[in-house]
Amino acid sequence: RGLAGWFPEPQSFEDWHFVTQLNQARAIRLGIEHMRSHRPVTMGAIVWQLNDCWPVTSWAAIDGAGRKKPLWYALRAAYAPHLLTIQPRDGTLKAIAVNDTTLFWRVPFAVERLDVDGRVLASHKVWRVLCDRFEKTDIALPPDIVTPDDPAREFLRARMGNSEAWWFFARDIEVAYPEPTFDHQVESLAGRVRVTITAKALLRDLTILADTLHPKAEVDQALVTLLPGEGKSFDITFAGGSVPPGFRFDPAAVRTANSVAGTGG
Repeated sequence: RGLAGWFPEPQSFEDWHFVTQLNQARAIRLGIEHMRSHRPVTMGAIVWQLNDCWPVTSWAAIDGAGRKKPLWYALRAAYAPHLLTIQPRDGTLKAIAVNDTTLFWRVPFAVERLDVDGRVLASHKVWRVLCDRFEKTDIALPPDIVTPDDPAREFLRARMGNSEAWWFFARDIEVAYPEPTFDHQVESLAGRVRVTITAKALLRDLTILADTLHPKAEVDQALVTLLPGEGKSFDITFAGGSVPPGFRFDPAAVRTANSVAGTGG
């Protein structure tokens, strides 16, 4: 059943390589968010290990050549000073806000239950949620939000300020993912290349494998989920500070959970 039953057996080495990194990033982020959500019973986690000092297959977030794996971006998100996460609690789901700053976090909260075509099936808003300094706040979610009609086709997206949390009701192997179609635009800027991806279908955990384009390339963000019609810009920079002569962006470097999970359901 693939990697721990979440993905089908990869059909190529490239798929296997991406799925193993995606699996690693998801698993460690899940554990860290779980622990942070139980503050103050659990106050967090310490990363071991951050990087490899030689080429090896390991659980590090940075490989032996200094390239950041998807896990590095997942760690940055999981350790954000403002964390919003969706967690199982008392037989249901709750959104949990965690504030690791010295200021109040007091902003609106919104959550939607959507289907894989991007349609909103249910929504819930709270005009303002207060999460005190160095505290966490549990946010109740109504039954029509946490109860899917079709778990293979539905998921949650919650937003609070600039923080975002997702919850899928089924494993990737069971999700009825659409084909990962998108438009892209490339701009050459000073010392970097900006790639704007506009989703034509749900794109889950979108990642640009920049090192497959050039060994010295690095992207500024990864594991981004987009709904149809949404766009996101990614900056690709290079060791040495300048764009290598002849560099060209290839959309084949864009990978998503859709592309390795196929269509389930």
